[in-house]
Amino acid sequence: MILEILKKVLRVSRALFVKSPAQEDVRFTKMHTSSRYRGKHSIDYETCIGCDSCNKICPTGAITMKHLPFKKQNIVPEVNLSICIFCGLCEDVCPTKPHKSIVLSGGRYDMISGGWHKDQEDFWVHVDIPQSYIDARLEEEEAARVKKELAAKKKAAEAAAAKAQEGEES
Repeated sequence: MILEILKKVLRVSRALFVKSPAQEDVRFTKMHTSSRYRGKHSIDYETCIGCDSCNKICPTGAITMKHLPFKKQNIVPEVNLSICIFCGLCEDVCPTKPHKSIVLSGGRYDMISGGWHKDQEDFWVHVDIPQSYIDARLEEEEAARVKKELAAKKKAAEAAAAKAQEGEES
């Protein structure tokens, strides 16, 4: 009887003084990195062709497409790392050559958060395109449009001149 009471006292005292894993605050401690972890995404907006294949193949829907003010290549991918499983299918399916537009950069990336909604913004790989690049691309598109219009006007004028010359001959 006394032995059983001593066992109970020992068990209760151990529970009071020894921390269990459930009592540890692990919110701000680094977790282990999986051997299959391929790294954080890096996106090259200059080589991206806006094919949307990375978005279509993503098994978790972690990739969304950001719209750009251009006519051609008007979308680029952005990745939500809190949803991503880092499978690398987006990199594998990217058709740009010789360098991929979306690449898992390797290394280690610790995603530690306080758990608040505002912290979720830190888990996105945003594509930051400089305004100078956007302006240059818009100017190129405008110049191409003007050149195309001038070529169409010239062709129409040549066709009208040929039709007028044909009308004079008959």
